[in-house]
Amino acid sequence: MTGDGLGVEVREESGVLVVRFRGRLDWTTYLCVQDVLLDCATKELVGVVVELDDLVAESPALLVVFDVVWLSAARWPGISMSLVVGDHRLRSTLESRGLPRHIPMHATTPAAIGAVVRLEHEDRVDTALPTCRCLPHVAERITERACERWGVQSMLDVAPQVAVELVSHVEEDSHLALLLRMRDDKLSVAVRTTARLDLKQWHVMRHNVASIAVCDFSMGETPAGGGRHIIWASFDVPQDSRRPPPRLPEPAVFTHQG
Repeated sequence: MTGDGLGVEVREESGVLVVRFRGRLDWTTYLCVQDVLLDCATKELVGVVVELDDLVAESPALLVVFDVVWLSAARWPGISMSLVVGDHRLRSTLESRGLPRHIPMHATTPAAIGAVVRLEHEDRVDTALPTCRCLPHVAERITERACERWGVQSMLDVAPQVAVELVSHVEEDSHLALLLRMRDDKLSVAVRTTARLDLKQWHVMRHNVASIAVCDFSMGETPAGGGRHIIWASFDVPQDSRRPPPRLPEPAVFTHQG
């Protein structure tokens, strides 16, 4: 229970974070709800399910908080979010007002968890970076090794340079982390930081990343709660970039004894 009377319970079920809110959603608890959900989304399990039956919204307009988080999480890291509304009256109220606008609703938590789409393949790196002059070099080497380990040789001339570009704009930050994600056919290079970039910095950084990239990419910023932000660039890995073969179980060996 938070100091403002809002109760929050978070648990994990089948790789999904289930968040249960109790109490009132009003203008004093709005940011708390948003921060909790953003923090859960950027923990990057396979999805986030929010149980709503014990949360009372002071105004239906406040339910836009779920759309805000859903849009951020859908862009990066691509984590799904859904709502559980078992109360028929609450569900009717939501549907009649068209809020939330984007998020799937389910009647039960098992149904919501069962509907989460599981990625076929995912690799990740999440590591704190040192606060020294060697910071860009460290980020570059970590990214190179990840690309080699994941078998995306075609990205070796792109991803490490992008990592250097991202950390170079926030290298004064004392709590900087490098995030690398390989999800199906998309490779993401990101930094988690408390620093904020102005429009000029964003323009320069995007221009530099565009000059490095040799494939389709997108860039953005995702709030991560607690004053942190994730600055990310996501790339489509070319089809001719071969991934390592999946690890298959060893075939059973049968012997016959007389």
